[in-house]
Amino acid sequence: MPGWIAVWFLISCIIQIYDALFVLTKPLSDAGHTLGWFWPGHHLYAEYDHRYAAFDAFGSAQSWLNIVEAAVLIIALVYRRRWSGVVIGLIVSVATFWKTVLYFGVEMCSNLEYTRHVLDSGDAKGFLAIVIAPNAVWIVVPAIVIVVLGRRVWRVGAALAPAG
Repeated sequence: MPGWIAVWFLISCIIQIYDALFVLTKPLSDAGHTLGWFWPGHHLYAEYDHRYAAFDAFGSAQSWLNIVEAAVLIIALVYRRRWSGVVIGLIVSVATFWKTVLYFGVEMCSNLEYTRHVLDSGDAKGFLAIVIAPNAVWIVVPAIVIVVLGRRVWRVGAALAPAG
């Protein structure tokens, strides 16, 4: 596994646990509450994406999946020098990619239920900078990882395939 992918997995793991804990410890993680000081960036983000502002079943489910995903990322990192680490890394990257696509898809299919207020207020730059750009990272980087690790898996599979 390339070193940059291992670094991405480590950073991703930390961010996903941090993000999940914000959602799963609500209302203690809200601004002004006991744990609120630990998530200042999330309080800003929650002003743009109201799914983060209060309890939301989909957001909660996604947060539990973030915890599972972080555990799988740790397994991929532990085995990063083995073939199994490459395969696990590929699988978890596919999960990250599609989980984020699903998050955007739910928002789009709900007519931007949780974020439309930002556009309605005329803050297109804020919408792009706070909502779209940071979340797009969770599509773009996993897509690149999928290509890189997918090629490795493809090459090994092709080399092991019987001639014929």
